[in-house]
Amino acid sequence: MDSDPASLLLQVQDWLLRRVPPSGVRRVLPVLAALGSDVGVIRKENQDRVALVRGRDDLGHTYVVVALSDGIGGMRDGAQCAALTVSAVFDAVHRLASSGEPPSKWATNAMNSANEAVRKAYGGAGGATLVLLLMTEKEGAYWASVGDSRLYLSKGESLVQISTDDTIAGQLGRPAGSDIEQGKLLQYIGMEGPLEFEVAKLLCSTDDTAILTTDGVHFLDSDSDVMSLVVRHAPDIGVAARRLTELARWAGGPDNATAAVVSLDSALYESPPTYACLDIWDPFGEIRIPLVHRDNQQVMASGAVSKRPQVAESEVSIKDDAVTQPVVEDEDVPPKKKGGKSKPKKRKPRAPRSGSAPQVQLEFSNKKS
Repeated sequence: MDSDPASLLLQVQDWLLRRVPPSGVRRVLPVLAALGSDVGVIRKENQDRVALVRGRDDLGHTYVVVALSDGIGGMRDGAQCAALTVSAVFDAVHRLASSGEPPSKWATNAMNSANEAVRKAYGGAGGATLVLLLMTEKEGAYWASVGDSRLYLSKGESLVQISTDDTIAGQLGRPAGSDIEQGKLLQYIGMEGPLEFEVAKLLCSTDDTAILTTDGVHFLDSDSDVMSLVVRHAPDIGVAARRLTELARWAGGPDNATAAVVSLDSALYESPPTYACLDIWDPFGEIRIPLVHRDNQQVMASGAVSKRPQVAESEVSIKDDAVTQPVVEDEDVPPKKKGGKSKPKKRKPRAPRSGSAPQVQLEFSNKKS
């Protein structure tokens, strides 16, 4: 399915920047995941963004992408950079999923597309971190990260950090927060120059759980195993996501705290609808974007078939909104007389005109022959 990439990116970005509560947790039941975010105690604005998208590739197989981003403090428009980062990832994966390329290239292209989008918008003056998890129906799971947002894997009784922070401390294997200078980012989304990252296959079993976090959550893991205990003793993934963000607040809430907890048993995921669409969730809601094929939008030259204009080849589906049909006025219909109703007259159906284009026949009960 083709769609206008600029339109899809902007729709998702605008949605991620809508007004939301200071704290929220969302269970994503079709994918056995949970997303949580809390503004914290110190910050006035939440500059973290996390979202999950479900779609189909060119063969009809289901894929799921989780993208978590943290706008960099001290730079411009942290929330906007984070939202743009997540939106660019979803847009890039959607376009590559219908190209026949392998999933590893989807993730590679998504990381580079996000970097280019933020760099083009802010010229190096704004930036964000990014950790990405891509799960496919046939090819398994892949991940990549830039910055100091993390990917963990919960395996039985243990919680293992999979990603490595792009800081001096992270590269040296030292705990975060041990030294301010060593905690500065070496690279981030939106920087000038090429990124250095690796898209890796996630070696996991169906019993494992993936956890993506911003530093507002995993600062709890700096010098204790409290994160591991929280995840291990949570009765389900929704409770785990809520406890991680709440615990960060209880521990002083020094930063925005955001987490995604995702089951890696893709066999239990529900299939997307049969028609082409993207389902997207964040900690505060969900949205479905139907995808429109370009050929379906071309109006026939004869003008016999009229279509409602599409918005840049994709249209957001909003629940409970009524669709208003256009009113067609006919010049031959005389105005109604006051004080009475005109008697409707039957009209013989017209014979279809010749031509290759189908014709639409309309009957007006009050139109004279």
